[in-house]
Amino acid sequence: MKPKKLLLAGSHGATTGLAILEEIKSRNLDWDIYWVGRKHAGERNKLESLEYKVLPKLGVKFYNLISGKIENRFTRYTILAFLKIPFGFIQSLFLIIKIKPDLTLSLGGSSGSSVSFWSWVLKIPVLVHEQTSSAGRANIFTSKFAKKIAISRKTSEKYFSKEKLILTGNPINKNILEISKKTNSLKVKTILITGGSRGSAWLNNAVKPILESLLNKYFVIHQTGNEDFDKFKEIVNEKYLPIGQVEPSEWFSILEKSDIVISRAGANTVSELIALKRPSILVPIPWSYLNEQRENAKYMESLGLARILPQDELTSEKLEEEINKLISDYPEIIKNTINLVSPDVFASKNLVDLIENYI
Repeated sequence: MKPKKLLLAGSHGATTGLAILEEIKSRNLDWDIYWVGRKHAGERNKLESLEYKVLPKLGVKFYNLISGKIENRFTRYTILAFLKIPFGFIQSLFLIIKIKPDLTLSLGGSSGSSVSFWSWVLKIPVLVHEQTSSAGRANIFTSKFAKKIAISRKTSEKYFSKEKLILTGNPINKNILEISKKTNSLKVKTILITGGSRGSAWLNNAVKPILESLLNKYFVIHQTGNEDFDKFKEIVNEKYLPIGQVEPSEWFSILEKSDIVISRAGANTVSELIALKRPSILVPIPWSYLNEQRENAKYMESLGLARILPQDELTSEKLEEEINKLISDYPEIIKNTINLVSPDVFASKNLVDLIENYI
């Protein structure tokens, strides 16, 4: 009997996708795994996406889709991104014909939606997974063709057909789950500042003027993104570690070392921080679709782990004030959340169970 073919498509390959692959491998399932996504992280640079760098090393057959997207704010790259949409749409049809998957799982993004549409046309079962606390534009579109829509948070229910919904949680890496078993210290020693895989110029600009003050008291790990790395790499201090792009294998050890985190509020980052019970200051991207980063941050805030600092209030002075408040409250936060259990502990299992039902 030939192995089943599972096609994963979209974004979040080095996070959600990686966690799903771990669960599949742990079950010794005889499946061929394919990934359709973007080789490069964005329109503005040629930085390779983490999924392109990581997934092929795990035996996944990666196909680069020249996909555009509808951006949530206008920049000089918006028109180029939009014009690529029809090319990616046609290319995805040829990829589906070539791969002939037994099932397609979309994790969002323009590549996920176009691949899912053609899978539906060719009568290939489609599943969708939504990572955020709201819903992505692509997943709302793709849900029309899906057999089932797996959501991470109940707050996403209003965006999808209730007959198709299943609450699975958001798959997180097994390394995160192992780290989460360790008891947090009651004293802050290390601060992690991260803007996501590509970094955040907003966070970097706010952090730079207060770095010296922070380094007088704490060790700072600063994930700048590759574009801003040169601005920070010249800072010489034994208590400062600037990093451009972080490989998943490095990311876990960085998270393990951190006591508090200053970050954007992407769905997967928030899921990891909740699992680790890391008190955090979250600065949501205000132009995300349906304000999804704000919703992610509000969810973590409701668990007692996060403080939200809106981007339009982000200044160096305000950030330093919020850091000092969080550190002052840190022991109490740790004690109040000691029995908190991540809603994502069994998410990988739940999602692969669902895949097995339809493949």
